[in-house]
Amino acid sequence: MSALGTAVDVLRCFSEARPELSFAEVMAATGLPKSSTSRMLRALKEAQLLEQDEVTRRYRPGLLTFELGRLYRAHDDLIGRAEKELKEVCARTGHTGYIAMLDGCDQMVLRMVPGSNPLRVMSPPGQRGSAIATSNGRAMLARLSDAEILSRLPDTFPTLPPNSPHSPTELLARVGEIRRSGQSLSENESIDGVASQGFALCARETGEMIGVAVSYSSQATAQEERDHVARELEAMARTVGRMIGDAVWGRALEVA
Repeated sequence: MSALGTAVDVLRCFSEARPELSFAEVMAATGLPKSSTSRMLRALKEAQLLEQDEVTRRYRPGLLTFELGRLYRAHDDLIGRAEKELKEVCARTGHTGYIAMLDGCDQMVLRMVPGSNPLRVMSPPGQRGSAIATSNGRAMLARLSDAEILSRLPDTFPTLPPNSPHSPTELLARVGEIRRSGQSLSENESIDGVASQGFALCARETGEMIGVAVSYSSQATAQEERDHVARELEAMARTVGRMIGDAVWGRALEVA
């Protein structure tokens, strides 16, 4: 493995749930030898990608990671536009919304917009999960070819909740339905008791893709309210889609 690949593996050890790690925890999480772990942590610290607490000696993301993250968010026009529209959808519906990006067969939450309803499913920015088991994750996969989806799958298909696909064949069938209907739904999958609706947006010029979803109680949300959420999300997809030249939603708006 290259030094860059090793550095990325070390940085991936940190998350919202694990913002600080000891030397031993990094070594255990990466499987690196003690000497390699020591050299990499020292190099990342010198590059300001990590910093070390002088008292506890634990490591945490450094100043450079913050600066790069801030720069990424400041210049990410697609996410900014989508977040602005999603805030309005969440204000009107009272439900919680999410914006995520695809990474292999996983998705990572980029933005969360809290709703006003009692049920507030908290998946903070930076949280990762299987794209196969979420509405916006499957919507993003549906924008890829079947061959590209299969190339992203691990050798062993992941173990997922009962309502999720459990094989490549089932996944492609669900993805095919999303392409036909334009709707991506999830029910009691990534979180028990929670349902969601999602869609994907892809910028024409950059090819950048994000997934947008709104979640709500799977038991306490009537079909009428679900239909209302679907209309709100479709309107949002068309609005942002036209702005970014999305091949699916931009064209749908022009024809309407």
